[in-house]
Amino acid sequence: MHTGLKSLNYPGKLIVFGLLALASLVSTLWILHIKLPSGKPPYTFIWWNMLLAWIPAVLTVLLDLLYSVRRGSFRKLLLMGTGLVWLGFYPNAPYMITDMLHVFARYSYQPDERFWAAADFWNHTFAMLLVGLTGLFMGCVLLDSVKQLVRRSFGRTAGVLFALAVLLLSSFAIYIGRFIRGNTWDIVTSPLKLYNQLTEIWSTPAGKGHMLYFCAMIFTVLTVTYVLTWAISITRKPVGERSLYGR
Repeated sequence: MHTGLKSLNYPGKLIVFGLLALASLVSTLWILHIKLPSGKPPYTFIWWNMLLAWIPAVLTVLLDLLYSVRRGSFRKLLLMGTGLVWLGFYPNAPYMITDMLHVFARYSYQPDERFWAAADFWNHTFAMLLVGLTGLFMGCVLLDSVKQLVRRSFGRTAGVLFALAVLLLSSFAIYIGRFIRGNTWDIVTSPLKLYNQLTEIWSTPAGKGHMLYFCAMIFTVLTVTYVLTWAISITRKPVGERSLYGR
């Protein structure tokens, strides 16, 4: 294997991506197998959400490949361009934790009954939880990978600030995706419409409060998940350059 890729924790990183692919397959097949009493599958959209989550994963590997080749101006341009596209698609991975709401929106239950005692309710809940956890962990892996590139290029402090900035921007992007129903490509295809929608929300105290409150909550979830996932790596390797993949 190329020495540059070895220094970026390959082939260990490929093993992690393989496990993520397996988790994605298991969680997607499980949730798509569920049906309502009418026989209709309620969560067919998950395959699309999972596909979008894997776009930044592919871009993460591409960034590693570009980083490992001989240095030059064109390489820098490719890294910057690919990095911006990665940033645009990255929130699609942790976004899937918000798909938990669909269980409560689409599962048929009577509030005055012990619906939580039914095994079918937990079938819906655990399947969607696994989808969300897969997205969260994928987000941690992808962020840690790109953070290592930033750290190598600009130093440890820059790496930490980069991670915090991505988590903050992702929280805002997840809000846009969940409540405005915006997509990554809207940044290019409909920027004015997106701007007007956000301006309208921000113009009222209720809208502004709702946005900030949600973003604060999802930022907390993303940050705690990332820190805990990173902390696991501390117990598995000596002090030094730590990541989720080993040395």
